[in-house]
Amino acid sequence: MLTEYASKIFASFDELSKILKKEEDNLVVEDDPLRVVIKRNRIEFYVSGEFHGFVSESREELSELVSEEAKLWLQALA
Repeated sequence: MLTEYASKIFASFDELSKILKKEEDNLVVEDDPLRVVIKRNRIEFYVSGEFHGFVSESREELSELVSEEAKLWLQALA
């Protein structure tokens, strides 16, 4: 299910780039202490600078710490 949200986000990457913070070729959402980094092929989740997983179109690997918050952000961005 999260991979479906990721697909929608990747499809609207250019539109999202108009409203989200950009860092190099990535889009970034800061929701302290969570940081969401949207790349062209995967969405990464960090807590206080520590990597806690990612979601791509074909795979999801998230720590328990971020799984619920990641789901909420993916739903909102999709």
